[in-house]
Amino acid sequence: MGAQKILIRGGTLIDGSGGAPVKDGAVLIEGERIRAVGSRREVEKGLELKDPVLRIIEADGKTILPGLIDSHCHLNYGEPVNEEELDLYTPMEYRALRAAWNAQKVLRAGVTSICDPGSTGLVAVAVRDALAAGMFVGPRMTAGGRYLSTPQSITDYYPTWIGVPEVSSGVLTQTPAEMVGEVRRQVKDGVDVIKVAGSGQSLFNVYASSDIEAFTQEELRVIVEETHRLGKKVTNHARSGKSAADSARVGVDWIQHASFMTEEDLEVVMKAGVPICPTWTLLANAIEWGADFGVPEVLMDEFKRELEAGVKALGRAYEAGVPLMMGSETGFAITPYGHWHTRELELFVEYLGLSPMEALLTATKHNRRAVRNGAEVGVLEAGKLADVLVVDGDPLADIRVLGERERLAVTVQGGKQVDTTRPWPERRVWPYERVMRLGGLMTREAVAQATGAKFTPPPR
Repeated sequence: MGAQKILIRGGTLIDGSGGAPVKDGAVLIEGERIRAVGSRREVEKGLELKDPVLRIIEADGKTILPGLIDSHCHLNYGEPVNEEELDLYTPMEYRALRAAWNAQKVLRAGVTSICDPGSTGLVAVAVRDALAAGMFVGPRMTAGGRYLSTPQSITDYYPTWIGVPEVSSGVLTQTPAEMVGEVRRQVKDGVDVIKVAGSGQSLFNVYASSDIEAFTQEELRVIVEETHRLGKKVTNHARSGKSAADSARVGVDWIQHASFMTEEDLEVVMKAGVPICPTWTLLANAIEWGADFGVPEVLMDEFKRELEAGVKALGRAYEAGVPLMMGSETGFAITPYGHWHTRELELFVEYLGLSPMEALLTATKHNRRAVRNGAEVGVLEAGKLADVLVVDGDPLADIRVLGERERLAVTVQGGKQVDTTRPWPERRVWPYERVMRLGGLMTREAVAQATGAKFTPPPR
């Protein structure tokens, strides 16, 4: 008997490439890969529908689309409410086990691939390999290590007499030689992507704000050249406009945030065409509902400033043809696992005027560049890995349906249907995970209960 086959048929097919939707579409899966995709008539032509190894999934009235890719998902963070909680309190061994457990939530939200671009220690690498080995259920994972940092970086939060702890998300690199050495160490330890902490955060260090670049252009060039020489990708956390422009000049693979770009910075990025991953979900959640969950007012004000600047700059960038990537910043208390992965798409539609199809491409076609097996995912095409969603609704009419887990009728990853019949995963939270707690977890359910709010983006 041959490999198991699955025929998904009858729904509207969106293949993730940007092509026109196909009414009465179908996808034929054999083993872990897609064998045929297109109209139902074409796919079923010559197919023995009574084949004992063929399972048919009817998708009439539903939408068939690729499994989603989240290019900015911190699976290793564990939903902290502050940086001390992220960096210091939970033992590293437990962080890895917790991340593997949380992976199932991400998959059940229809996200079949993620990039975890910055990790505490090598947690992301370990979990990536455990998922790939079949030890746990979760998305395909691309792993980064600790952010390369300077004293002006977002990851150098603590007073100088404390420094950057070894168990934190950053690693201090003060000279080009130290930067090259850290790249080489991380590549030896198995990372797929190098993350640079290219700007700071004024709320934690008034002398290292989001507007100031943490690395010189030449330092970035050294990091990028060495990373690419070793066959890996590099991304820069660059809220600073100058750092974003420098990133474009030296050839990073994609820029994260790029919020505070001047006209001059924007021209450099647009000319280079380097993709940008804004990750606005964390900002928007905090702005809209943070007061009900203990987010400090000063932080909400800073996020408002950043979101306003980012909408203005990235709107122009997108109009100029700069690709946008969907990244949810999942992993914090205000962006918990499995709840907010697709809100970024809603924000793109609301703030930037993208069509739902254009927004969807940021989580499929455009996000392939961020994952290690990008050539095999993100688009429904014969020969590619069979990561397929069946959604009860039309995301092209209302992109918000992708954020409603109850509408995910079927999730297939690598030719295997994900079991979503079990209750939503819950676990005990140990006291050492929740030290100095500032707010509650902002699940969609919790927001609704506390505020009565509908899950729509705040007005522009």
